[in-house]
Amino acid sequence: MIKKIIIGLMALSTLVLAQDTKKQSAPKVKCIISGDEIDLAEYSTYKAGKVYFCCGGCKEEFNDNGAKFTSAANFQLVATGQYSQTNCPVSGRGVKATKFVTVEGTKVTFCCSNCLGKANKSKDKVSLLFSDASFGKGFSVSQKKDEVKKTKTMK
Repeated sequence: MIKKIIIGLMALSTLVLAQDTKKQSAPKVKCIISGDEIDLAEYSTYKAGKVYFCCGGCKEEFNDNGAKFTSAANFQLVATGQYSQTNCPVSGRGVKATKFVTVEGTKVTFCCSNCLGKANKSKDKVSLLFSDASFGKGFSVSQKKDEVKKTKTMK
């Protein structure tokens, strides 16, 4: 009986630890202007998604000077799941799951060691991997669950 209780407690503690690890690894979305916590009511439509801000002042700054913040805005689109990676952001070729780097909690994969090496050498990975040029090569709008179902049924 005691063995069963101990085994049960061990299994429960393993489950709790696994869930805590998942919570810690999820990227925390920050305002792309100030770096503060976002307010879901403060956003601007950007590309085919929404970029979130902490306040109306940051939203206005983005709307007035958006070109200064494209890499950060692109990164936020990926971190919030509105866009997902489809190819290597450096070369535009297919990716290998073993070639990756984590940028502020978001995993970015590459096609080869050369592209991975460029990312690892970069002091500003967000600017390198999420600039408009890189973003266009490596990321696209995520399909919503309904769209995925429609695609599967149409085939």
